[in-house]
Amino acid sequence: MVVSEFLNPANLQDTPRLFTAIAEWLAVFVYFNIYKKRSNGKDFVLQCIVALAIFVGYQYVAGILPLPFWIFTMAGAVGLTYLFLYVVLDVKPKDCGVLTTHAFVLAEFAASLYKQLYVWLVRVSGREMFSCSLAIMILVYMCTYIIYFNVERENIAPSRDLNINTKELMSVALTGIGAFIISNISFVNSTTPFSATENMLYVRTLVDFGGMLMLMTEMGRRNELALKNESNAINQLFQKQYEQYKLAIDNSEALRKEMHDMKHYVMALKNEDDPQKRAGVLDDMEQAIAIQESFMNTGNRVLDVILTTKSLQCQKNNITLNAMVDGDVLEDIYVKDICSLFGNVLDNAIEASQQVEDKEKRLITLSVRRKNQFIIVECENYSDPSNVRLKAKDRRLRFRKEDLPQTTKIDNIHHGFGLKSISQVAEKYGGAMNCSFDEGWFRVKVLLPTNS
Repeated sequence: MVVSEFLNPANLQDTPRLFTAIAEWLAVFVYFNIYKKRSNGKDFVLQCIVALAIFVGYQYVAGILPLPFWIFTMAGAVGLTYLFLYVVLDVKPKDCGVLTTHAFVLAEFAASLYKQLYVWLVRVSGREMFSCSLAIMILVYMCTYIIYFNVERENIAPSRDLNINTKELMSVALTGIGAFIISNISFVNSTTPFSATENMLYVRTLVDFGGMLMLMTEMGRRNELALKNESNAINQLFQKQYEQYKLAIDNSEALRKEMHDMKHYVMALKNEDDPQKRAGVLDDMEQAIAIQESFMNTGNRVLDVILTTKSLQCQKNNITLNAMVDGDVLEDIYVKDICSLFGNVLDNAIEASQQVEDKEKRLITLSVRRKNQFIIVECENYSDPSNVRLKAKDRRLRFRKEDLPQTTKIDNIHHGFGLKSISQVAEKYGGAMNCSFDEGWFRVKVLLPTNS
């Protein structure tokens, strides 16, 4: 083939359909590995193979259709990208729209960069060879997608929804559409003010690169803002637990004082002849005795107050709290960290237990002990499996720190920080948190290394 014939504008737009399909599939595959997936293992491999086959088949059919159908085939490619991302990933519809835009612009950039470099090589060498085209495609795609993957995965937290709103989705979509129109307008009509003739490939690559950078920058900004909001929410949770502890101290002191006044109740009973008033005094005594029985003596005054408060809360909700705690091992843990750790552990367990209809299963066990060079904090409570949102079919599993159980509350943006705050306390002391769910029992285990 003569070089001038190959460089004709009518031929420059013809990126091989196979290479276009691979570019689109790789863009989808990147987000398969960045964002949280619905399935793993064999199912995921099968989904990837099916996606590649459909992209290749679709581009083959699109290449047969006349040029007037080009815009419709591109819209169809976007639809396929959205479909595969939505099916494979555990993602909300609007979030998927944003990921689809990112993936499509990425695919456009990779394909245009490959084409530009290949055309340049043909100009220099004066020869057109499929082997060179294939080699450049492999090299460009490999570098582009690996670099993009490593940058973009820092912008997206796989354990957190993007929570895109309509306004943000429209902004991202307009950015993607604008980049696509400006980068491809020269192939459709060369007489517009934005068209290029001799440098159309360069313009296409530059515009796609600019659009991709804009989208990545915006995603990075959103991630930084989300992390900042999450950090503020966790700090507020720390402060809330500490304020609850200080309030509990005041309440416990008042209750202890009331126990010293028990003799007044006895005297009132002796002098009261009215059966109704006598019954009222007996109720007050019974409540005071129940409160006294709730007082914990673990060897750590801070933990005593927290456990006493939570024990009273459990009594009101017909929940049995069994605590086997050696509070002396917590002497090196700061007050606020003890408040956050045990406050959140017990609050989560109490909230889950309240949702259990069978009151006999409303049971929470808490243990704190030292073993070798570690402090082991372990809390277990029964939870209705339907109230634990897991992504795996097998409910006998363990959670990593970055894959914590999702909150069951509707407002998942502002809730679900309890376990994260527990994990932060553990990490502060060089330890770790582990969660597991097995046959209806949810367990939180925290390991804290000791200094001795």
